[in-house]
Amino acid sequence: MAGSFISRGTAEIATAAGVALTGAVIALESLTHDIGWNATGPGSGYFPFRVGLLLIGAAVVRVLQVRPRGTGAASLESHASGPVAFVSRAEFHRSLSVFWPTAALVVAMFPLGCYLPSGVYLAWMMRRHGGHGWLLSAAYGAAVMVAFYLVFDLWFRVPLAKGPLGV
Repeated sequence: MAGSFISRGTAEIATAAGVALTGAVIALESLTHDIGWNATGPGSGYFPFRVGLLLIGAAVVRVLQVRPRGTGAASLESHASGPVAFVSRAEFHRSLSVFWPTAALVVAMFPLGCYLPSGVYLAWMMRRHGGHGWLLSAAYGAAVMVAFYLVFDLWFRVPLAKGPLGV
């Protein structure tokens, strides 16, 4: 697992924990409703409660399948060449190079609307990941946002948030 950042088993267990937590939230919230069966049929919490329990059960089964088993050949953590990598450090950094600008886009849309942040995001991604020059990237980002404005605001009459700049 040279250069590995996260092992596959660790990622599987973390995902299972997230699924179990989601199941627990669903099951607990459904308890605020009728989870039983009455004269008119199932209560409003009947199916959500059972779905929550199924999610918890599936997560427990997955953790039991993934847990280290010593020298067992089927274990994700006990591979002949060592632990199986889920993602290497370089792959993880590449993923973050897409995640952080996308997160910034989402945050910027609240105060600035859709058009300006989306144009900047598109230009940045073209420059960073496409290797295009700044002039072409900025021109393309602006042109696409003008096209979105024409299509959504003018033709379909579905206005997107413009923000304080009105653009």
